[in-house]
Amino acid sequence: MVQHLKQALREKMLKARDSLGGAEAARLSKAIADKLTVHPRFKEAKTIGFYIQKGKEVDTSGMIDAAVRAGKTVAAPVTDHKITLFPFKSPSDLAPGKFGIPEPRTKDSKPAEPDLIVVPGVAFGLCMHRLGYGKGYYDSYLAHSFAYRIGICFDFQVVDKLPSHENDQRMDEIITEKRVILL
Repeated sequence: MVQHLKQALREKMLKARDSLGGAEAARLSKAIADKLTVHPRFKEAKTIGFYIQKGKEVDTSGMIDAAVRAGKTVAAPVTDHKITLFPFKSPSDLAPGKFGIPEPRTKDSKPAEPDLIVVPGVAFGLCMHRLGYGKGYYDSYLAHSFAYRIGICFDFQVVDKLPSHENDQRMDEIITEKRVILL
């Protein structure tokens, strides 16, 4: 039953997100980036894990640029049978990975252990859980991570109640273009 509810919500949110125009998605992404890059956890972090945008997800490129300019180590997921975060310095260090999403080329370096991780989601609940694409990669990674977790999404992707499972991991905060949500 929970899986059916999740799938229905996933389809609804992806349809709404995919209907955003490019200029609107860019404007909203910038508003989210402006909030994240002044956040005390962003300023304090030495290493930050970012996802690389897929489709009409919140664009993290401006956030990544700000972190690099601030001298932080930035890392992104490499996906095999699980997620491992590896550092990278610029977009030229990325190449398409398992799902066609850019990921760090240099997987021979030591995996990064971020102080802060910026997490994508198809939807987030006010309960601080997230709904991803249904593969469980981020939940598995977050279950063993001590990083502070900030989920980012467009405000319409936040719902009052989100169906969740015992393995679903919670965020510490959620940032949208309109608000910062704390538990």
